[in-house]
Amino acid sequence: MTAKVWFVKNMTHEAAGLFSLFAKRPAVPSVIVDLHRGGKFPEVAKGDAVVVLGGPDSANDAGPKILRELEALRKCLSGGIPCLGVCLGLQLLVKAAGGIVFQNPVKEIGFRDPGGEWFEMEKTARGKNDPLLEGIPDPCKVFQLHGETVGLTPSMICLAHGRFCENQIVRVQERTYGIQGHVELSERMFEDWLAKDGDLSRMNTGELRRDFSAVRLELERSSEVLFKNFLRISGLLK
Repeated sequence: MTAKVWFVKNMTHEAAGLFSLFAKRPAVPSVIVDLHRGGKFPEVAKGDAVVVLGGPDSANDAGPKILRELEALRKCLSGGIPCLGVCLGLQLLVKAAGGIVFQNPVKEIGFRDPGGEWFEMEKTARGKNDPLLEGIPDPCKVFQLHGETVGLTPSMICLAHGRFCENQIVRVQERTYGIQGHVELSERMFEDWLAKDGDLSRMNTGELRRDFSAVRLELERSSEVLFKNFLRISGLLK
């Protein structure tokens, strides 16, 4: 069977965005599964990789959707399947691997922090030498949309941190990573979120659009480098 990357959606409008586009450029087969619409977590084979996307749920929810997803991710982790989590995806992977999820002191929303500065991720000493972040600017701007954060186990490594949220990029285990910010954000997703997300709709959408235009090319370049680095780490891209 042909190895593929699985995009697991936790909310229909929280799509794979730029990642799905970048998967097509080196012709890496990909399949999208939408758990919000009743899809089941895929049966992941050796050689595949999994990208777990964001959503409004909490990894601490006790409902059947999250509990089933956590169990499926534990199976992936124990089987050595390469995984990449974004936002909620990061939090699910950390919790599945024994970490914790809790409220961040600051709810990070949009492109700028409460002081008006750009949200940025700065590499840690370990992050500077990790293959996932090779070729990524340091610091790196990022779009944020989260209220929770993660606490790591001793075996997990913070690769990049932020001013108001410490664990921005985490190596959960070998070939498994999580990113708190939405590096997959495409223009279509951005406009969709402005219309559907309650936190964003309460903000000045004109300012958000101007910020997006100002940093769009930078964000897209970083997104492509990071995602292709993950594909190389997973073995799906030579």
